[in-house]
Amino acid sequence: MKYKLEIFLLLLSLFASVSTSLNAAVAQQINENYQSITDIAEKEANFTKAPKPTDTSKELQAFFRSQYDYWDARVLANYWGQSLEDAKARIGRKILWGRKDVAILEQFLLDARVKALQSVGTTPNSLYNESKYKYDDAVLLAKFWGDPSPWDAKLRIERNLILGNDEIIEEALQYARTSK
Repeated sequence: MKYKLEIFLLLLSLFASVSTSLNAAVAQQINENYQSITDIAEKEANFTKAPKPTDTSKELQAFFRSQYDYWDARVLANYWGQSLEDAKARIGRKILWGRKDVAILEQFLLDARVKALQSVGTTPNSLYNESKYKYDDAVLLAKFWGDPSPWDAKLRIERNLILGNDEIIEEALQYARTSK
């Protein structure tokens, strides 16, 4: 009986030791997972928030030297809910941060364009209204493009501006003016 008690106590201590080790391992894994989730949440928060730098001159210079133009900045400003100047600075900042951030910027621009294209003709503050194009231009382009009305040409102008194709509008307008 004494041996059975010793074996029982040995097994009990062994079980307690294994249980403590398992609890420690599980607690460590939970802590690592929590830390990982916390890190991801912090990175996402930092990614979506654009801190406003005190001096945006470098960012703005990077924007103006880049391939991006006013219409890209306007579409992104609307998408990000920022002013045009803040969007230009944010674009410049991503350019300065390197190729990885430019790739992210390109995805943002694509998403912003898709969202903007979905709202063409439904919002009173359209990109067409901000553009240099007038009603007479829409009349000429409607005739040139074969659109049924100047309104349809306005919508096409806006879609081209969203897509960054302002040169297509200019070329079509030149052809429309010369073929009057």
